[in-house]
Amino acid sequence: MLLRYVVSNFKSIGHPVEFSMLPAEESMDKRFSKAVTTRAGEWKVLQRSGFFGPNGSGKSSFIESVNFARDYIVDGQKSGKGTGVNQFRGDIEDLGGLSTFQFMFYLDREVFEYGFSLDQRQVHEEWLMQLDKARLMPLFTRVTDENGKTEIDIEAKFARKNSRDRILAEVLKNSIQESQKNQLFLYKLYDNGIKRAEGIVGWFKDLRIIFPSTKVRALPIRVRSDEGLRNYIGEMLDKMDTGVSRISVASREIDFHEWAEKLDLPKEIVDEIEEIKNGVVNLAGKYFIFGENKEKRTILVQLKFNHQLNGKAVQFNIEEESDGTQRLLDLLPILFTVGKNSSIYFIDEIDRSLHTKLSQFLLDEFACGVGEGNNQIIFTAHDVNLINLHSFRQDEVWFIEKNKQGESALRPFSDFQVKEGQDTLKAYLSGRFIKNLSLFRIMMPKK
Repeated sequence: MLLRYVVSNFKSIGHPVEFSMLPAEESMDKRFSKAVTTRAGEWKVLQRSGFFGPNGSGKSSFIESVNFARDYIVDGQKSGKGTGVNQFRGDIEDLGGLSTFQFMFYLDREVFEYGFSLDQRQVHEEWLMQLDKARLMPLFTRVTDENGKTEIDIEAKFARKNSRDRILAEVLKNSIQESQKNQLFLYKLYDNGIKRAEGIVGWFKDLRIIFPSTKVRALPIRVRSDEGLRNYIGEMLDKMDTGVSRISVASREIDFHEWAEKLDLPKEIVDEIEEIKNGVVNLAGKYFIFGENKEKRTILVQLKFNHQLNGKAVQFNIEEESDGTQRLLDLLPILFTVGKNSSIYFIDEIDRSLHTKLSQFLLDEFACGVGEGNNQIIFTAHDVNLINLHSFRQDEVWFIEKNKQGESALRPFSDFQVKEGQDTLKAYLSGRFIKNLSLFRIMMPKK
C-alpha cells in the first residue's frame, strides 16, 4: 500500500509537494481505512484519495510523475542515454536542477522508503530504507559528489555478510561507471536476481496508472475467455442504466486483406502485419487473431452490446456506444479484480464522460469491494460535485492549484475547518479552500 509520495521539479510541479495516504491525526472518521501492522505498531491507511482543481492546475502532472518514476524503476535505462525527465520550466535555483521522486509504502508487513534524484543526464541520489521500531534505517544509499564521483553504501541490514546477494550487490555497485550513471542501482540489483530488489520492484510493477487514453489491453479477448468478467461488465452496465442489457463476444473468420482495404490501411502496415505468424493485433478498436490454428486463419473478435429497443434485442458495436459507456469499459475491470489482488490504481480524470452519480457509484463500489485487500485508488477529477463529505472522508480529498510562480501546490482538505452543516461545494467554488495554496509549501523530509 502507498503511504506517502513526494515529488519535485516535474512538469508543473516545482518545489516539493507531499501526498499522504495516512489519515489526518485529528480525524475521528473511521470509514474507508485499513489497519496494517508495522514494526512501529498498528497504522491506519486510507484506501481512496481524490485530487480536485481547475484546468491546468497540475492534476495530470502529478499522475504523470508517478508514471515516470514507475517506468524508470521497472523498465531501467540504456547505458549512455539521458534520463528523459520533464522538469519544471521555471528557474528554481534552490533545487539545483534535480528532480526527486520519493515513495513510502507497505509491503509484506514491512514499511519501506525508496527514492531517487536525477537531472537530465544522470541519477545523483538514490536510497532504500526500511522502518525499524523507531525510525527508517538505510539498506543502501547512493550519492554523487560535486566532482561526479558516485559512492554507494550497502548496509549490513540489506543482506547477510558473505551471502550470494550481498557479494553480488558489492560487485554491482562498482559497475556504475560514467556511461551507466543514468541507471538506478535498484534496477541493477533486480535485473541480477537479488531477492530484496525483486520484491521492491514488484511493488512498483503493481502500480496501475490509467489516463483517459488508456484502454484495457485486449479486453474483447479477455471477455471471451472469462465468463465471470463478461457477466460482471454486462450486469454493471445494466445496473448503471446505460441501456446495455448484456454484452457478448462475436468472433468469425475473415479475409484480412478485405478488411485492410475497408480500413484503408497503408501498405507498409499491412506488410508488417502479414509477417505475424502468431499474435493479436488491434486495429481501429477491432482485434485480429493470427495463426490461431494450422490453417493460419485470421479471426476477428469484437464486443457486442445488447440493447432492448421496442421490445426487440438489438446489437451494437463498441464504436456505436456512448463515450460514457466506453469509459466505463476502461474502469469496470478494476472493480472486478478489487479484493483479488494488491494493486494500487492511479486514475486521471475518473469522471471523464461520466455523470456525477456514475463517478460516485464507481468510487463507492471500490470502497465496498476492497474488503480485507490492500487495494487503493488515487484519482483526479474535474467534477466538484464529488466533494461530498457524506461519501468521502475529509482527508481523502486534496486540492491542487498553481501559485503565483506557476508551480502546482497541493493541500489536503483536512487542513481546513468545516463547520457543521456547511455547504462544502459552495465553499469550494467560492475559493474558501484554495485561496491560500500559494502560501503553502512542503519541505523535503530528511532522509
